[in-house]
Amino acid sequence: MPTPQLWIIAYDTPSSKRRRKLAQLLEGYGCRVQWSVFECRLQRAEIQVLVARLKRLVHAKQDRVRLWPIPESSCARVIELGAAVVQQEPWDVVV
Repeated sequence: MPTPQLWIIAYDTPSSKRRRKLAQLLEGYGCRVQWSVFECRLQRAEIQVLVARLKRLVHAKQDRVRLWPIPESSCARVIELGAAVVQQEPWDVVV
């Protein structure tokens, strides 16, 4: 199985309802690193499903969602300042 690709996904919408729905959707795929920014490690099929689901939620004239693929070589060079974000792996179980 290929290694998942890291994606940075950010969104902006004037609608509180859509903002909640976008956040809930993305929380199922990755880790929130800022209020409207997520880091997601996804297989090709997963990103295709996510994009399809995002398209159904996004209002084309009011909202904006951007997805950036991050090469693995860049991940090692990330500089993080301030409070660290706890990365929860999909196989971690919280009881």
